[in-house]
Formats: sequence, structure tokens, C-alpha cells
Amino acid sequence: MRDKAANRAHGDLSVLAPKDYFLGPVFAATKQVGPRSVTIGDRRYQIGGFHPLRRNLCPPALDVRHARAIFCLLSFRKPYEDDGSRLIRFSFNDFCRRYARSNGGRYSRDIAHILGDLLDSYIRVADIKTEISHEYRLIEHIDIERRPIRRRDATLANELQTEMWFNGCRLSPEFYSILGRIAELQDLDLEVFTAIRSPLAQAIYLYIPSRAHHHSEADPFEITVTRLLEQVSFRVPPQKQRRHQVFTQHAAEGRSVMQQLDGLATLTGTFRVRLAETSDGAEWKLQTWVEKNARKPQLTGENSKLLAAYLKSGRPRELFHQALSNMQPLSDYDIDLLTGGKVEIRKNRRFFEIAKALLPAHRFTGLLADAKADEFEGRVARKSQTARLIHRIMEAIGTPAAPPSSRGTPAIPPGSR
Repeated sequence: MRDKAANRAHGDLSVLAPKDYFLGPVFAATKQVGPRSVTIGDRRYQIGGFHPLRRNLCPPALDVRHARAIFCLLSFRKPYEDDGSRLIRFSFNDFCRRYARSNGGRYSRDIAHILGDLLDSYIRVADIKTEISHEYRLIEHIDIERRPIRRRDATLANELQTEMWFNGCRLSPEFYSILGRIAELQDLDLEVFTAIRSPLAQAIYLYIPSRAHHHSEADPFEITVTRLLEQVSFRVPPQKQRRHQVFTQHAAEGRSVMQQLDGLATLTGTFRVRLAETSDGAEWKLQTWVEKNARKPQLTGENSKLLAAYLKSGRPRELFHQALSNMQPLSDYDIDLLTGGKVEIRKNRRFFEIAKALLPAHRFTGLLADAKADEFEGRVARKSQTARLIHRIMEAIGTPAAPPSSRGTPAIPPGSR
């Protein structure tokens, strides 16, 4: 099995993508033949069905196959090594392996067709209040070169063949601009997403966890299966029992949609699902929630250093685990401070989220604000702005908690230690 070790060899599979892709059913669960319209907050998305320059071309709306391709594409991107060219480099073989864990002929032909759809398809985003809209596509250009290779997977296969090599897959300026606004992005674990086999389960996983985030088993987020299937553009069976079977019957891969969804990792915990009848018994509803305490980061690498610093401060190990069980993603304000301080976020996001859970809110925010102030005032770091902030955070976590001061005891002036 290739599993994680093989996939990790390709690079960091944590993908940053636009938040709206996780806040609404932007990607359909099935292949489409026409356009789709999705409303997210004060924005209305029209996906497919038009071309701004070629009126006779009406590409279909995007579905989860295209979402998977987009996320795989972005997983090869290195934002902090970005030269501004909008170019992403990778081989077609590597892309196929990351997309389908195979580079067989059937998969490569299907994937090439999906990438072609991304070249032709446009997204129109309209502000509901002003009705002003803008249109963009995701990929602007693909520069393909074929190079001779010699197969090595069989001793008798010595004939020369060609490998498709993507010299340049260039993002559109509009999509590239969106990816540059870090506060409008959200992480996705590509390994978790690509492990889901059912397209319906993939479509549900992309946006329902954002609805279930603040819910618990006692108070789950609820949506009728009819409404849910309509939202992801999946055919709705007319019979109640057939709608139930869509979620519970075993698919070709041997697991039902419910089995594939239940227990998946999210940014803040573990995604849980169950089916229940509505109060009038006329319909089924999907109940979902996120178990916040289910995911505990393993104490390896940076986490173990954080634990050592935490214990050095004199606080017990139990409080460390308790703090981590209540971890929250970085806020837009946190990201704004880090961005202003020229701190590398993507590779260190997990570290900052753990530090945020361990430190008092005002202390964590203050350290981030100091980093932004250092950059604004031109104070040069010995190694880098990122290393300087991490060092300060580690020092803050390892500092013993101040005992409650007695009445009348003068406070220690800042900076006197």
C-alpha cells in the first residue's frame, strides 16, 4: 500500500483553498450538463454554463472530480517560494498519482479531460446587494511537453515511450489573487479528501463540516436528505426508503456513504454523522457534529518541544492535553498580524494553533502584534521573522505562570526581567 508514506514523499499535502469552497456546495456530487447557482453569504456563484468571449461554448458546471483536481494542483504550489509568475510545476505522472494514487492509462485520460474542463469553465461571482459581478476561470494555460522515457516497471517493456510533462500550469490572475488573500483561505487535508471514494460523500464532506463545527452530539446540525441531495445536485429518489438507501447501501468500494463520512478528520476534530427520521416520520435527516476532543496531536517534533516548554513552566501535563483538546483555527485577525509580520504561516500553522491554545489570548495576540510591529519598524531578525516569533512563543510558553499578587504588592514593570 502506498498510503501516507508514499504520498508524503510528494510533499506537503495540506492545501490552502478559498473558504467559500467549504462554506457552500460549490462542487456538485455528479457530472453536470448545464450551469449551477450557489449562494454563499452575500455572494452568488454561477458555475459553468457560459463563456465570456465564446457565446456558443457552454461548459458544464464543475463537480467533485474538478474539486479534487484543483486541490491536487494547489498541493504542488509553494506559496512562500512564489515568484509571482502564477506558474506551478509538476509532472503529469505525479499529478495522476496524487489524484488517483495511480498513473494508469484510464486514469490519465480521465484526468486530462478534467483539466481541460478547468481550462474552459468560468465562475461568475455576483454581489447580491449591488448585483456587480466578476468572472474568472481557475487555470489560464497549460504548457505540455512530451519527453521520451523508458518504462522500468516490467523487464520486457523496453520500448521507448513518452511521458507527459507539465512545464507550466499557469493560474488565472483572478484565482491567483484570491489565493494571495490568506484570510480568505482554509486548509484541507488532501489525504483525507482523496481517501473518500464516493463522489456524494466527497461533496458532503467539503461543506457540511463547516455547518457542524459548533454542534455536538446532543445538539447536531440537521438537514433533510432531500434538501441535501438537491444542494449537491444529486438525483433525489421519490421514495423515502430509496433516499435512505442512497446513504446506507454499500457502494462498489464496499462502504456506504455514511461509513465513509463518519470519523473523518476535520480542522477542529472528528466529523460524526447519523441518520434520523423527522418528527412526522415523512423524511430522513442527516445529523452531523464535530467531536472537539477526539483529535489529540501526537507528541512528536514541534509538539514534544512545546510540551517540554510547557512542563518547564511548572504546569502539569494534564492541563497541556486539556488545552489542546480545545484548539481553534487561527482567526482572520491572527492571520492578518502574521501576514503583516512576514511570518511563514502555511508550514507553521499547526504550531501557531497549538501555541494559541496554550497561551492566554492576550499574550498570544500580543506576540503576533509585536512581530508585525518589528516588520513595520524595520527591525531585522537574526535568522528570519518566523524563527524570531517561534523563539518568543517558546519562551512565553516556558515562562512560569505568575502567582496571584497580594494586595498592595507593586507590579513588576514590563521589561525589568
